[in-house]
Amino acid sequence: MTTRYTLPLRHDVWIILGVSLIVSQLFISIGAEKDWFELFQDSSFVPDTLFVFTLTSALWLYVRMVTVFLQQKYDWLETPIARILTQVFFGIALPSVACIFIVALYFYLHYQLPLSSTSFPDYEFPFTIIVIAQFNLYYLIYYFYRKAKTQASPNTAVETKKSIVGMIGRKNVPIDLQDIANAFIKNSVVYITTFSNTRLSVNYTLDDISLLLNEKDYFRANRQVILHRKSCKAFMNEANGKLLIELEPDADAPLIISQLKAAEFKKWIGAN
Repeated sequence: MTTRYTLPLRHDVWIILGVSLIVSQLFISIGAEKDWFELFQDSSFVPDTLFVFTLTSALWLYVRMVTVFLQQKYDWLETPIARILTQVFFGIALPSVACIFIVALYFYLHYQLPLSSTSFPDYEFPFTIIVIAQFNLYYLIYYFYRKAKTQASPNTAVETKKSIVGMIGRKNVPIDLQDIANAFIKNSVVYITTFSNTRLSVNYTLDDISLLLNEKDYFRANRQVILHRKSCKAFMNEANGKLLIELEPDADAPLIISQLKAAEFKKWIGAN
């Protein structure tokens, strides 16, 4: 079963906070004629540290959000050119430009200085681009790490769970894995539909769910949907070699399988 990487937000939080604090000190000391202890005693040390720390954290979280969004559209291995171009534009160029305006506003409001009269264009801004690029590189490395880890671990090795917990309102409901008809993403939330047509939200990613399911019975149709063989009521040929899948129970939106995965799906659905 094809798996997708997910971003470890619970671990990211501590990494983001720690790295942002380090970066804030580097930014403050770049181009300064004083050593760190002299800067520490300066009245501008605390506000500058808070500003750079907050800005760095915000930029990292933005890069994370962009990476999550782009992963739903362009996989690094399936559409590398489109992914590189969009990642560079939205993940590096756009936040770098935004950073210029935010820093310029800070200098104007806090120091009553135009940005051009500071060391930012010569020293801090080139460093800013490098830092933002490192944020993107972090998630690229993590993508390939998860890819390699998933391929190294056979599906049967993780089939130890018999059920997972879903939520309907405030109720926590155990779901037998064999009762999952399909799993899908809607508005960034992962839902599971059971064969009894009960829909529950879950605190799992589709990657996590796919590792728990038997690949003989379940198919990763695309980045948004996993379906059970029995939930495929019918499928129809569409333009450009795509397939339109009719699900029962349905997953709200029409399920389209790309031309690249159409042959794999037909082979899977026809297997014993």
